[in-house]
Amino acid sequence: MITLTPDTRSLAVPPPARRPLRRRWRINQTQIASAVLIAMVIACFILPQVLPLAPASGGSLSDARLPPLSPGHLLGTDPLGNDMLSRTLHGGRVSFIVGVGATLIGLVVGGILGMVAGYRGGWAEKILGWVFDVLLAFPALILALTIAAYLGPSLVNEIYAVSIFLIPATARIARASTLSARKEEFIVAARLAGVSESTIIRRHIIPNISSPLLTFAILQCGTAMIIEATLSFLGLGIRPPAPSWGNMMASGQQSLGDQPWVVLVPGLFLFVTIGALNLLGESLRQARDER
Repeated sequence: MITLTPDTRSLAVPPPARRPLRRRWRINQTQIASAVLIAMVIACFILPQVLPLAPASGGSLSDARLPPLSPGHLLGTDPLGNDMLSRTLHGGRVSFIVGVGATLIGLVVGGILGMVAGYRGGWAEKILGWVFDVLLAFPALILALTIAAYLGPSLVNEIYAVSIFLIPATARIARASTLSARKEEFIVAARLAGVSESTIIRRHIIPNISSPLLTFAILQCGTAMIIEATLSFLGLGIRPPAPSWGNMMASGQQSLGDQPWVVLVPGLFLFVTIGALNLLGESLRQARDER
């Protein structure tokens, strides 16, 4: 008589699932990054209006070089007697405005150009693809420096200079997503059913490419803020006495040895903001890839 023995491998206890743990970690990442960004926006745009902070410029030389936790100056003062907390919060506005403004321009212009290239194909795809490749061949910082130097230092010119760097990268993402979406069966069926091109783009193409574009835009916003800080540091952005995180670090480099807080405070704010943007973008990208 044949005796059947159970397969011990099939009865083995399966290893604990790691996916729920990763999902919880990703949710925590998203929540932490979102909370940090919301706190930064509130601190830079709302707190200076409701708190009795010292002016961001026009400080007294008698208050110069005060260390952090000094009476009336929580984060100390710079060599000109300006309050570091007030200047850091006001300077954060510039970084957020340039970062978000340049990202929106890059998202709209690059998204439209990339969608046209990917959906139309043919000569439009070849010409636009060649233009994108030429722009991406230039180092990003050199391209932004050249444009900013040509346009001159101002907030609006900074946004334009940074956005021109973001447009080709965003367009390539939009083009690749459109090429993938236009091959889907429901879009092919819509064409065969006689649905107009504008309706297909509005109802099918745009919703399908919006998720990767938004995720990429969040990551690009951090890059835009780094470029803005670099331009301001080199004197091609907002100029003193108007504060920005970049020109605050530039003005404090001469006193870095005996007054490190003049550089560390705006640098820390910039580091935390960009880190939160990257963390949020990566968590959203991972969530999209697992769908």
